[in-house]
Amino acid sequence: MKKLFLFLLLCSFAVSAQEYYEIRTYQMKFRGNVNLLESYLSKALIPALNAYGVSKVGVFKDYGKQDPATVVVAIPFPSLASYAGYKDALEKNAAYQDAAKAYFENVGMDKPMFEKISTYLAKGFAGHPSLKLPVSNPGRIYEWRTYEAYNEDALKRKIAMFNDEELKIFDTVGLHNVFFGEVLAGENTPCLSYMVSFENMAERDANWVKFQANPDWKRISADPKYANSHSRTVRKFLEPTSYSQW
Repeated sequence: MKKLFLFLLLCSFAVSAQEYYEIRTYQMKFRGNVNLLESYLSKALIPALNAYGVSKVGVFKDYGKQDPATVVVAIPFPSLASYAGYKDALEKNAAYQDAAKAYFENVGMDKPMFEKISTYLAKGFAGHPSLKLPVSNPGRIYEWRTYEAYNEDALKRKIAMFNDEELKIFDTVGLHNVFFGEVLAGENTPCLSYMVSFENMAERDANWVKFQANPDWKRISADPKYANSHSRTVRKFLEPTSYSQW
C-alpha cells in the first residue's frame, strides 16, 4: 500500500508543470565569513544541485552591499518529489561532501558566519508555472517581493488576480517576470513571493510608473473581488553574484 501511495504521488506531480521553489536567505553575522559561504555555494552546492537535475540556481546579494550581508539562494525544483529527495542525494554525493568540508567544519563561537537561514517553500502559479529569465544584462537587478495576506482566502484572491489579469499587465509594461509562487511553508504566511528583473534601476523605476498608469491595472485594482487581498509588501533589491545561474 505504501509503494502504491508513493507511485500515485509521483504521478500526480509528473503531470504538473508548476515548479517548486526553495528560497533561502542567509542572514550573515557582522564580520561573518561571506567568502567561505560563497565558496560553498559556488563550488559545492550548485554543482551538486546541477548534477541532481536542478539546472538553474540563483544566488544574490543585497543591491547596495549592506553590512552585515544578506545572501539569497533560489532553487527551482521540477516537482515536490524532486524537492523532497535532494538532501538525501547530497548526502550520497561524495564530490559534494568533499567540496563542502571546509564549510561544514567552520563551526564554533570563534568562527562567525551567519545568524540563521530563513527559508520559503513556494509553488509556482498556474499562470506562471516555471522560471523565466528574460534579462541577461551583466548589470541586471532583481526585485524580490513578498505579499503577505490577511488570511488564506485573501491570498487565494490575490493569486487569482495575478493569474487572471496582473501577470499580463506585468508583461505589457516591462516588469520582466522571473518566478511567482504561493508560499507553502515559511515565515509570515499566508503570503506569496515573486521576483521580477530589470536591466538597471532606471528601467525598474520607469516601468513601475507605467504599471501604475496602466488602465487595466486601474480597473482591476478597483474591482471589489480583489479588495483587501494583501496586507503588507516586503521588498528587497538584489544583484546576482558572479556564479549565479540566473
